[in-house]
Amino acid sequence: MKKRLAIYLAVTFGLSWGLLIPAGIALGTFENGESSSAAMMGLIAVSMFFPLVGALVANAMVGRDARMDLAWRPLVGQNVGVYLVAWLLPAVITLLGCLAFFALNPRWFDPTMGSYLRTVAAATGASAEQLMAEQPPLPAVVAGTVLSALAVAPFINMIPAFGEEVGWRGMLYPTLGEAMSERSAALVSGAIWGLWHAPVIAMGHNYGMGYVGFPFAGILTMILTCTALGCFLSYLRMCSSSVWPCALAHGALNAVANIGLLFCTCGSTPLGPSPLGLEAGIPLVALAIACWLQLSGDVPDNSPTV
Repeated sequence: MKKRLAIYLAVTFGLSWGLLIPAGIALGTFENGESSSAAMMGLIAVSMFFPLVGALVANAMVGRDARMDLAWRPLVGQNVGVYLVAWLLPAVITLLGCLAFFALNPRWFDPTMGSYLRTVAAATGASAEQLMAEQPPLPAVVAGTVLSALAVAPFINMIPAFGEEVGWRGMLYPTLGEAMSERSAALVSGAIWGLWHAPVIAMGHNYGMGYVGFPFAGILTMILTCTALGCFLSYLRMCSSSVWPCALAHGALNAVANIGLLFCTCGSTPLGPSPLGLEAGIPLVALAIACWLQLSGDVPDNSPTV
């Protein structure tokens, strides 16, 4: 177990940080943000498959009896309900998170989407007035965006998310579960997953770069919210005996997480409006607690008790 764990973490972190940190320095994205470089955006997408590589290498370098079942059989027929939850619940959590965020910060709510359109205009070189004049009616824009985020994007995002979930929920979570309870394994694996994002958080991923305490406050926020999200995903893994529902839920959350930015004047921050923010993440934390309580608190018989 220790050898498998050490190999997995060394390969996953080594490949990810070994690629993204030098690339970020070379491309200037630690100063200008990830969105300043299309090449960096591509490298970040590639890095999502490194946990999969880490899991495969770890299994290959231990004896046959010590290999971990990575649970990548879909098992759709016996888990239809789990897949529906994985697909739809992230959107509910995101909506509730937006409501919580804007209730706590009403001054940042912009129902006209004017702030968002000005941001798009600045990035494209068009005028905000032109975009406002050319766009369809606001309800149609919102409906189209939400429909795409619900019906299409989760299944596209599921593929790179699978690259992560084979590692985090297919390898790391059950490997830790050999030495600690399911509850402890969910917390520890989620925190490690959050830490893995540190380089991209330092490039402005999820939270931007203009907040107090950058980038350390963002890294800490990512660790906390990934720990919460990890409890939900670990519960899906336990219920389904497959990492595919985890990948679908992960992809679904990535699809809807930034919808709140359409109506936000402050952009991305460690508080929200993404459900990976501290305030917008309140419903996610509630879900995490409910899922965490469903996991076993018993330490496996083959592990030492403290």
